[in-house]
Amino acid sequence: MRNIYETRHYKLLILLPLALLFISLYFIPKISLDSSLAGGVSVTLTTHSTVNVENLTSVLAARIPDTQVSQSSVGGVTSILVTLPANRSLSNANGELLAVYNQYANYTSATVSAETLLAQLASQPSNSTAKALLSAVQANQTKYLAAINSHFSAELAYLSPFINPAQIAYNASSAQSVQSASQAVYTNASAAYKAEVMALLSSHVSFSNYSYEDVTPTLGSYFLSQVRGIIIAAFILVAIAVFFIFRTPIPSLAVVFGAANDIIVALGAMGAFHIPLGVASVGGILMLIGFSIDTDLLSSIRILKRTEGTPTERAMSTFKTGVTMTSTAILSFVTLFVISYIAFIPTYIEISGVVLFGLLADILTTWCGNTVMVVWYKKRRDKI
Repeated sequence: MRNIYETRHYKLLILLPLALLFISLYFIPKISLDSSLAGGVSVTLTTHSTVNVENLTSVLAARIPDTQVSQSSVGGVTSILVTLPANRSLSNANGELLAVYNQYANYTSATVSAETLLAQLASQPSNSTAKALLSAVQANQTKYLAAINSHFSAELAYLSPFINPAQIAYNASSAQSVQSASQAVYTNASAAYKAEVMALLSSHVSFSNYSYEDVTPTLGSYFLSQVRGIIIAAFILVAIAVFFIFRTPIPSLAVVFGAANDIIVALGAMGAFHIPLGVASVGGILMLIGFSIDTDLLSSIRILKRTEGTPTERAMSTFKTGVTMTSTAILSFVTLFVISYIAFIPTYIEISGVVLFGLLADILTTWCGNTVMVVWYKKRRDKI
């Protein structure tokens, strides 16, 4: 096999991973979030009946827009995944519930401060500073209690499709009573919505059992922020470790570029092929970082640290080893993808799909990008 790193224009190979990079950047904005990050309801039904997915999707979407349905059958048992967007009334009510919690925390803090100041005035009744502070704290208590009631009233208005606000009993002058009522009505409304969803599904599908997962948009947003932080932290730690190994910027940047490009291409593929981004696919992304760094380090260390043969010969030898490693990993994840698709395991479908696209990109990124940059750097440093 001809050594591609000994050709005259071998540096042009880097255009291939760069082309993948720019194409992927176009598709990344098209990525959709699944219910674990965007919020919403996922219902998995197990049935022995035949289901027309297209008709079921049409019927459900007429009642709840943007509903998605998919199915898989194994051994005569069919699993149906129904994904519904977050209910707007419940989402808004959840926001008001969180505001009630925040204001209740402020009210509690102010109450503790007031009790402390009252105890101080009991022993120092003429302490003017304590009196002034107590007056301010009591004013804050009144303000926080009013805010708690205001947010609770807004929550009741949002939840009116599911409950009768007039039947809610609570003491408006007690912050604890309002806070407890706020939590209770949201729980009851969520249960009522679940009952509506399951009644709708049972009217169109005969199922033996089901699982129901509800993620609020607020919780999904929190998960998404945590996901971003985890990926950024992973890259920072990888960059530090790589720089510690090579102690020079160009090889370190080449390795980090390889990992970053694999992730970007995987994300672009998710946008192009409508693979949703969720907590499961984030696990695939983190696995992909490990795979990418493994091949990039293999290439860079052999070219820079070893002495047998020329840099291009070492690069070509490593190319054969690395492609064999990556091909084995691709075969493993193809097997996982096929099995999880047949058995309808959405978590494994997302993980294997993301890693597969990333590994395919890794072949071009590592051997046409990272290795090309390291070979060029080695030749220039040694003036070959």
